[in-house]
Amino acid sequence: MEVKNYMKHFKLFVLAFVMLFAAGTYAQWTYCPGSIQITGLGTNPGVYCLDGNNAIVVGGVTGQPRVFKTTNGGANFINASGNLTGGELYAGCMIDANTFLVGDGPASGSANIKRTTDGGTTWTTVLTTGGSGGFFNGIVRASTNPSFIIAQSDAFAGTAVIFVSTNGGVNWTAQPQSGVGFTIGSLPAVWCIDNQFYGCGASTAPRIGYTLNGGSSWTGTALSVTGTFTSGAAFNDNKMNGLGISSASFPNISRTTNGPGGPWTTVSTGGTGTSTLNVLRWVPGTNICFLATSNTTNGIRMTTDNGFTWVGQTTGGITGFFDISVQNNSGTINGYCVAGDGSVVKLSSPVAIDPSNTTVPSSFALQQNYPNPFNPSTTIKYSVPVSGNVSIKVYNTLGVEVMTVVNKSHNAGNYVETVDLSAFSSGIYFYTLNANGFTETKKMMLVK
Repeated sequence: MEVKNYMKHFKLFVLAFVMLFAAGTYAQWTYCPGSIQITGLGTNPGVYCLDGNNAIVVGGVTGQPRVFKTTNGGANFINASGNLTGGELYAGCMIDANTFLVGDGPASGSANIKRTTDGGTTWTTVLTTGGSGGFFNGIVRASTNPSFIIAQSDAFAGTAVIFVSTNGGVNWTAQPQSGVGFTIGSLPAVWCIDNQFYGCGASTAPRIGYTLNGGSSWTGTALSVTGTFTSGAAFNDNKMNGLGISSASFPNISRTTNGPGGPWTTVSTGGTGTSTLNVLRWVPGTNICFLATSNTTNGIRMTTDNGFTWVGQTTGGITGFFDISVQNNSGTINGYCVAGDGSVVKLSSPVAIDPSNTTVPSSFALQQNYPNPFNPSTTIKYSVPVSGNVSIKVYNTLGVEVMTVVNKSHNAGNYVETVDLSAFSSGIYFYTLNANGFTETKKMMLVK
């Protein structure tokens, strides 16, 4: 423990130097000084972000489960373990600023989900798996319907199970994942889009198990990468674009643009080295996904175009990440990421701001949309060197305006917008940037 605390203090000094060189750039992930107060997380800490101010970090060892919470954006983390006992915690979820759920993973026997409604002072057990071998790999709220919650457990009676709650985690219904091709899920590769589409990764192969009909039936699909287990899996809200990564595939990932059934193809995230723990988290309502790794030089990477291209993120000198959680809070991306030693970094950025490009632009610029051709959505990146109103509009070949992508005041910076033309027919379209007397037009092609 002394070594971990020493490393945390050392990272505070590193952070100070990093900030000296950060002038003229926009912040990406920054160190949370309050994480120096986090101790006793064990070897597999987890994190859950509710919004920019509120997050929890979970972990512990057998007999000493631990929950730490922040209510002020990471400036402080308070021990919220209360009366918790039992196995170490591997999964956590926040319903609101005072209501949390945690799932444990005992070495043997049944696993439990526990719930607090007073910010962690008192906890009650709301679910016990029974049997032996229970282990909660994730507790996830649906990205498009947060009142729907799933919790995935390893097999405790023959098959892996997903439990479903529709009342804030008070009551749960079991859904055996029969037919997925594995009995042990993967920590923390669990996702949920809505009450119909959700699933998890396998701990025995690069494979995912999912349902498209609310648990009435389950399907297992192999990813295109190799490795021992599925370390991360995530999907866009459109249920078509998905990403998966294994314990040994970094910097490569699997990508689908045709739903969980694939085909899955392998693409590079552009990182270097190896990483055995890789976590994917999609920002709800966007084409943005983050990849957190245990790699010591490529801590966090991100894509703004459904996994086509990737860029690295600055993390204040912190590396070796074990979990990441991101939210879209009314147009602002908020995220927290925890490292193996308990250090926490956070992100808060407007959705339109391009986190992949943090330099201050010196001139106006409009980039070619990507992908192009596309169906039905594409991303447009642009740069604004001074504050002022910016508009991007889409026109058909007759010069008729068919869509306003954005028309509002911008601060200087680099931006990215997603354009969805699902309501339009195939063909050539033009998009035009107007800002402070600058005008530029580019062509794009919708192919359905």
